Amino acid sequence: MSELQNRLSEITAKKDYKLIPEIPNKNLLIEITNKCNCNCIFCANSKMIRSRKNIDDKFIYKVLNEAYELGVREVGFYTTGESMLNENLYDYIKYAKTIGYNYVYLTTNGILLDENSMIKLVKNGIDSIKISINAINKEDYKLIHGVDCFNLVINNLKYLFNFREKNKLPFKIYVSYIATKYTDYKINVIRDFFIKYCDDVAIINVRNQSGMMPEINDLLLCEEDATKVQGRRLVPCHYVFDTINITSEGYITACCTDFENYLAYADLNKVSIKEAWTNELITLLRKKHLENKLEGTLCANCIYDSKICPSALSKEYVEIDNFEKVLYNDKVTNRLKKYKKL
Repeated sequence: MSELQNRLSEITAKKDYKLIPEIPNKNLLIEITNKCNCNCIFCANSKMIRSRKNIDDKFIYKVLNEAYELGVREVGFYTTGESMLNENLYDYIKYAKTIGYNYVYLTTNGILLDENSMIKLVKNGIDSIKISINAINKEDYKLIHGVDCFNLVINNLKYLFNFREKNKLPFKIYVSYIATKYTDYKINVIRDFFIKYCDDVAIINVRNQSGMMPEINDLLLCEEDATKVQGRRLVPCHYVFDTINITSEGYITACCTDFENYLAYADLNKVSIKEAWTNELITLLRKKHLENKLEGTLCANCIYDSKICPSALSKEYVEIDNFEKVLYNDKVTNRLKKYKKL
């Protein structure tokens, strides 16, 4: 099993979770921006209503210090947006490595991964770069990503790999691939397309992971998944128990794909990570996961394939007044209708 597969298996493996878990030493994810320069057809960012912004500089340094003091040793600078749109990314990487983080990583769509940015990422200490490329030809890439950047991204991937090999650098290069019914090639075809220019390829079938994309189940599932009876997935979900997900506003949320802050449970501008980690809101959500009683939460849409308008853990952190504006947004449906006509 590859290093990437080991990491993914370790993260998603079913564990004996406790209502009050210890603060994890891994799985700190920070949304340094929720802006994106792609419009991926399976991603709720395209429908997101909350304000687009970068994280506050002073806040992120405070949080990095605080998490490190609590024993966290790995940090990823991404969640719902394209992190390379934040020009301070390189400073954040350098700071994390300087204070002692063992593993600093990034997921990017690769559009901005030019020679200059590669040099800065490496110079400041990045340990791994994962590029999200969800098609193996130009036409499918434009459908899935919503932009015509396939050749650019593939060339950036190749240049990154050659740059690493030429300079004998230790950082890892991965590719992540979300397969949909329109890009559901055989695994070996996908893997063979990328593997010459990376260390491993993570191939995952699309699903409504954010709980905000019911159109995935209706329109985008891979054939093997579409023929199955959809239903309950792994409960309890590990994100609620072993990840620290911090939003660009400075909130801590139970899920890294919480695009509208419906699972935000504390404001880290006002309280510490340690205080937030065991507060009443997240403790109640963890209890619901342990008892498999998630009805009425955003988690239910993800785990049970529901199509409900959930209640937020706290209205204080939510900008939208009606979840239907997100849940039943027709942007993806209209794109696919146009695609089928073409």
